[in-house]
Parts: sequence; structure tokens; C-alpha cells
Amino acid sequence: MRVLVFAAALYLLVPGHPDVILSGVPLGQTGAVLVIALLVAWAWTRDVIVTIAPGLIRAFGVAIAVKFALALVVPQSGWVGAYYANDQLKPPVRDSVDFSLYKATRIDRQLSFVDTEFPVHFFNEHGFNFGLRREATEAFSVEWMGIIDSDEPVTVRYDARGEVQFSVDDVVAAASPVTIAPGLHVLYVQYRKPKVIEGALHVQPLDANGEPRDWAIGEVTPAPVSPAQRSAARWLVVVAWGAHLLAAVMVIAGIGPALAAKLRQVRTLRWVNAAQQCVMPVVMFGLTLQGLWKSRHLVDHVWTLTGGDDWLAFEMNAREILFNGWLLPRGDLPGKGVPYYEYPGYGYFVAGAHWLTGDSMAGVILINFVCLALATVLVHAIATRITGRLAALIAVAWLLALEQMDFVRYYTITLLSENLFFPLAALTVYLFVRFAQSGQWWTVMAGAAAGGLAAATRPTMLLYLPVAMILLPLARLKRDGIAKAALMPLFVVVCWLAVISPFTYRNYVMSGRPVLITEGQAQTFIEFNLPPSPPATRAQNEKYLQDFRNSNLSAVIILLRILWDFPMETLANWGTKAGFGFGMVHWMGAANQPHPELIITSVIYLAALLLLREARSIGAWLVHGFVLTHLATMMLSMPSNYGYRLILPMYVFMVIFAAALIAKPIARWLDRGAAAEAALA
Repeated sequence: MRVLVFAAALYLLVPGHPDVILSGVPLGQTGAVLVIALLVAWAWTRDVIVTIAPGLIRAFGVAIAVKFALALVVPQSGWVGAYYANDQLKPPVRDSVDFSLYKATRIDRQLSFVDTEFPVHFFNEHGFNFGLRREATEAFSVEWMGIIDSDEPVTVRYDARGEVQFSVDDVVAAASPVTIAPGLHVLYVQYRKPKVIEGALHVQPLDANGEPRDWAIGEVTPAPVSPAQRSAARWLVVVAWGAHLLAAVMVIAGIGPALAAKLRQVRTLRWVNAAQQCVMPVVMFGLTLQGLWKSRHLVDHVWTLTGGDDWLAFEMNAREILFNGWLLPRGDLPGKGVPYYEYPGYGYFVAGAHWLTGDSMAGVILINFVCLALATVLVHAIATRITGRLAALIAVAWLLALEQMDFVRYYTITLLSENLFFPLAALTVYLFVRFAQSGQWWTVMAGAAAGGLAAATRPTMLLYLPVAMILLPLARLKRDGIAKAALMPLFVVVCWLAVISPFTYRNYVMSGRPVLITEGQAQTFIEFNLPPSPPATRAQNEKYLQDFRNSNLSAVIILLRILWDFPMETLANWGTKAGFGFGMVHWMGAANQPHPELIITSVIYLAALLLLREARSIGAWLVHGFVLTHLATMMLSMPSNYGYRLILPMYVFMVIFAAALIAKPIARWLDRGAAAEAALA
């Protein structure tokens, strides 16, 4: 089964006919969804034994070879375009994720754009950290070149909002439409959009009735090709679709029996066990489809993110990584740059999402929803291990409800580091809980590695490191002995820091300073906890800031001084932030509204700590440790930044024990019903 899934994924990744969907990386939304579907189907059926015929794998090899051969022999169709961030066609030529071209940005199949349809994704790069709707407010220009070789005259109509110039063999057309004589000709289109207008451009051939039509495959090419190649580009479309159909049939023939066997297996189980088996595919497919729907308006459209906000910073860094390397130089030479200021992990993640899905933001938003689905599945796995199957089902339902009310509507649909932090934190906690129960050393090493990635995504995760170093040895002390337990903190620290080390290395290379992850967060802990004035004087607050020595230790010392000097004011400040963290969002900002769903979850979670034995197990404390350390970071920072998204990682885990408390009476009721049925039988 794994070989079949690998072959199918390879088929999607290899290049193919450039004018047929699924032509390789970047996959776009369609290809990404198909890869996700393959992986989910494999993961769900991995415990089912189904024999895959060797002939099926060989046939897949043929389909892959045919697809790759088409990529080699079929010429590109369309206009090669050089895009500029000014209205003077002045270099530099901007880069694109979708294409890697010399002195050009991309190849456009059709020249028909209105406003956000212009693929000016470069307005989300460094140098454009201002304003909004920059595709309209800022000037840009494009020069396209295409080669046509027709046996008949071709009439072309062009119009634009902005300045457009159409040339045939370097002869500028006087007016639209233009009739191009038969034979080989080089066509140029120059378009200049000034500032503060919504751009529009249409360069289209006319049909026999004088109506605009699309450019046909092979009609215009970015490089000279023979008439035979132009003709082949058209009829080989049938071969490309045939290869797609063959691949689809082979996937169905291979995975279909495994899915059928899995469904038969599920139907034999009690409803609780059957529902548990269905959680993973239902959650993964459900949230993936929701991501597909939520991002549909971004397909073939540009979305310029608002300047000065975190989401634009992540996108700028992602594009910088893709075009100028993983060191994220931002125009600086090694040793002359600065350490990371934004959380780096999510920027690299967005870069990977763009590489896989393309320039459009639609693919990144889709992957955000996939991350949310993964976090939900991992929470189900944690709950199953700690609180049982019924409670785990209730936890998943509860979490999905919170996600729809609080995550998806505001935060999953944009670029924020929480979207990656959710699954990484859940993976860390899951692997640590699994280690506490099983003692498998690979799980503690993998958990620490996941924790390192989570810390690179949100450095406050570092506060969870000492919690894990204390709780993991305690969890295994009786079963593994003192010697092995003493080694556990060392393994955790080494694996955790090993994952962080590339980020530290980058900081050292670019700035000359070995900053662990980011610079600037420690000072904000002081700024967000300065006592109010009065009773504090301005001079006192300035002294706290002046005494800061740009280190975490210095921040801790100054925070303790503030607490000593102004205990009541500091505790009141922390209490307000803690209340905000537990759902009292209206405590910070008159415009904020209370969120009953968060308050109820918090209250039931706190009650579960007192009433449930499972909530006080060593595995449970690995979960509580994350909640408590995350709450501590909220109290030290400003949790109301960008609404209430900063507190949401706690609720990913709080539902586990809130659901377990609710599950207790439900389980007793179900047991009584089962006992009554057994008595009647």
C-alpha cells in the first residue's frame, strides 16, 4: 500500500503537460488536496492487509514516465512576462514562485486581467511594508513577449485601464484591433499601470464573428517552436488526460479494496470504537474541504496583506527565503544583518507551502486548515490515552465547535504563527504523553524535536522545556530506574536545542551574534508589565527599561523588581491577563465582548482538575504543564494583541479534561442502558 501511495504522490509531483492540470510542482490547490487525500487514505487503512498487484505498480511507472515525457517534448504556451514594481519598465524584474525564468517573472497563458487578477504577488515582499491593496494603490508595469506562427491572419483586440502598447515585429500598432499577417511574428505587449487605479488589460484574438476568444494551446509561445511542436502541444493534451485517467483508475483499484476492508472492519465495532476509528479521516477531510472553500476567492487572485502587520511580515520572509536563500538576508551581507525579529518557524513553513502550492495565498490558507486538522487529530490521540475513548470523542466535538467559533472565522484564514504552533505543540505533548506511558525512547527524542520546532514558531514554548525535563523523569522513574531517568532531561535538551540550532546559526552568520531564536521579546515582557502611573513615576518606569541588558535573565530580574516595588498593581495586572486567558476577553478593552464558549470551557477544565483522577495523572500533568506555561506567557505579555488569538493554544488542550468531566455521567448512563439490554436478553 505504501508503494502505491508513494507512486501516486510521485505522479502528482513530476512535471507534465504544461497546459493540463496537475502539471507538477507547484501543485496548486487541486494537487495539494489530492496528496492530502492519498496520505489520509493510507494512514486510515495502514492496519488493513491488502495485496497490491505488482502489475499495478508497473503501470503506475508507465504513467509517470508518460507524464514526464510530455513535459520534455511539449513546449510552453503563452506570453513570457517581465513584471516591474514601477510604471517605467525599470529593473529589477520581480521573481515568481510559479516559474524560474531568466530575466522574466512568469508565463501567462492569457492576457486578460482585472484588478486582483494581475499576479503581482511581489507586492507582499520586503520594500512594500505599508498600506493595503497595493495592487491598486501602487504602480507596476509588465512587458510580455510571444511568438506566433499562423497559417491564417489573426486579428487581435487590446484595451486597458492604464497605458498599453501592442507591437508586431517591433512595429507599434496604431490602434486596436490589429490584424497579424500569416507567418512567424514576434509580438510585444507593454502595460503600465499608474498609482491609485485598479488595473485592467485584455489582449485577445477575435473569432470569425468578431468576438474575443482565448489564445489556443500552442498559438502563442514564449520561444520559437516548429509548426509540428505547436500541433503536438494541442493533440498531446489528450495523451496527458489519458495518463491522468489511467493514474486515477490505478489509485482506485489499489486503495478501493483497502477502504472497503476498513469499512467492513469498522462496521463490526461498537459505536464508540467505530466513531473513534472515523475521527481522523472525518476531521482531516472536513477541515481540508473547509479550507478549500474558505480560500476559493484567492485562486488566481493576488491578496496584498496590510502593511505593518504580522501576516505581511511572515509572507515577506517566506518570499525572501524562496528567492534569496534560507539565511533570510533581506538585502544584508553576512555579518551585517540582524537576528530574527519575527518568529522564524512560520515564515519557513509559509515558504514551503508556497513552494508546494504556488504564488497564490490560497494554497497557504488551505495548508493552515490542514494544520488545524492535524492538531485536532493529535488532541484526540492524547485524550484517548489519558481519559478514554468516549471522552476523546467528546473532546474532538468540543474542539471542533471552538474552532468554528474562534479559530476559523478570524485566524485560520490569514497568516499567523498559531496556525503552525497548534499542531507542533499538540505533537510535542502527544509524544511526551506516549513516552510517559510506553517508555519508547524515540518518542521522547521526537517530542523534543517537535518542541524545538514549536519554539522556533513561538519562542514562548521554551518555558515548557523545564516542565518536560522535570515531569518526564518522574513519569518513568519507578519503571526505568534512576540512571535512565537522569538521562531523560539531557536527551530532551539536546534534541530540543539541536532543532533550534539552525536558527541560532543563521542569526550568528547574518548578525555576528548567536541569538537563540529571536531578539526583542524579552524587552516586551518588561514593557507590558510596567506599573501604572500613578503610583509609579515616569522616571521609575524609564529606569526599569534602562536597566534591561538585552537578556532573558535581565528581564526576569527586572520583573521581580517591579513585583517587589509595586506588588498590588503587578498582581492586579497579571490577574486581569489571566482572566483574559480564561475567556474574560472583555476585561481588556471595552470593545471586546465576553466569549461564553471560552469561559465555559475554562470553568469546566478547572473543575475537572479537582474532580477527576485522570486529570491528576502524570500524563495529564504534561498537558497541564503546557496550559500553565502558556498562561504564564500571556500574563507576562499582552494577550489582547490581534484580538484573542494568543490564548487559543490553551484551549486546544483544555477541552481534553473538560470533555472528560462531561463524559463521566454520559458513560454511567450508557453503562446502565447496556446493562438493562443485557438483562432483557
